[in-house]
Amino acid sequence: MALLSMAILMAITSGSVHSKEPEASGFVMRNHGPFTALVGIPARWPDGTDHAAEFVWNVSNHAMHASGTDVEILQDGETHTLTARFQYPVSPRVRAGVELPWISHSGGSLDSLIDTWHGWFGLPEGIRPQLADDQLDYVIRLNGVDTFRMNESVSGIGDIRLALAVELGKLEKWLGGGGALAGYLSRVPWRMSLTAKLPTGEAEKLTGSGSADIAAGVGWRSPHARGAAVNWWLDLGLVWPGKVDLAAFNVAGQIFYYDAALTWRVVRRFDVIVQVAGHSGVYQGDIATLARPAAQLAVGGLWHITPGIGIRAGIFEDLRAKSAPDFGIELAVIIGRWK
Repeated sequence: MALLSMAILMAITSGSVHSKEPEASGFVMRNHGPFTALVGIPARWPDGTDHAAEFVWNVSNHAMHASGTDVEILQDGETHTLTARFQYPVSPRVRAGVELPWISHSGGSLDSLIDTWHGWFGLPEGIRPQLADDQLDYVIRLNGVDTFRMNESVSGIGDIRLALAVELGKLEKWLGGGGALAGYLSRVPWRMSLTAKLPTGEAEKLTGSGSADIAAGVGWRSPHARGAAVNWWLDLGLVWPGKVDLAAFNVAGQIFYYDAALTWRVVRRFDVIVQVAGHSGVYQGDIATLARPAAQLAVGGLWHITPGIGIRAGIFEDLRAKSAPDFGIELAVIIGRWK
């Protein structure tokens, strides 16, 4: 706790006073499904903004049952993830980032709220009516035998992520021709990123995979324009995962991922954020929920309290049923500026 307090103090004091409000940043769009989250799919960090640090709380609720030829899984519970994220400009074009997660699995307390939410919007309930409220039960069953079962609350450090992002300039070097669209696209900045997930978590606690993963990606964002109300970004990449130390799970050889968002500054100190993220199947096999592509939608906003401090909040829903947590909430505090 003392180290975390010191890190927060350093992030606050590192940002000098500026008249310009912080730039818009997106949600941590990681698939927090208890088995899917073991694989190191990046969540856009470093993100190219002038933020020095983010302290993010995510709660994801799970209610899903699926079976294949030999394997059956049950996900009934709630995951709370606290992540401290730091980034620093190593040079004008290179940024280094680190993500330090703490993960907790429990029965939670959101089941009745989610039932109400689904009722309001006519969303499918899936197996929720068959499950007791606020219980924890994660099960992997192979040939009728439980090879993994978690029904008591656990918590621990997750897999730490280290990343580098390199700004590569604008697309004008690769785009020719005239016209308004070509002119706009030629001003789009792009970058490359490399992320390593370290095996600091524990597979038996579902806080880590037990091995390292590597990811590489490219990203584009809207050209800088002073006073622009609408901005966007798009990231694409591949993950080369290691093994997951759970019986019956064979990880895919490589995983494609994407993250896209649109932000709108409705007033001087508030941005609306709409973000979509997803990935190809994480595991091999005939359990469709783990082997097929996943997609999530997040909607929320970022309030710039001061030039150096912001609060981001949003709600998550799975766009493809059973491919991601049924419901999620994020609350983040954004601190500091390196410029």
